[in-house]
Amino acid sequence: MGVVSFINDSKRILKLATKPSRKELWGSAKISVLAMFLVGILSFIIQVIMTVVTSEWGVNA
Repeated sequence: MGVVSFINDSKRILKLATKPSRKELWGSAKISVLAMFLVGILSFIIQVIMTVVTSEWGVNA
């Protein structure tokens, strides 16, 4: 695959590509925000569990 072939393939893809509609863009944004929220909640829960578990480790030392 040469450079000329790559450029021709890239041009063909760019001709077929279209901008997303407002509805598609809004849907993607909502899904992204929801995913970030869920990952944040999950990491917070893990942090709380680990804090509770490890807080007992140094008591009897």
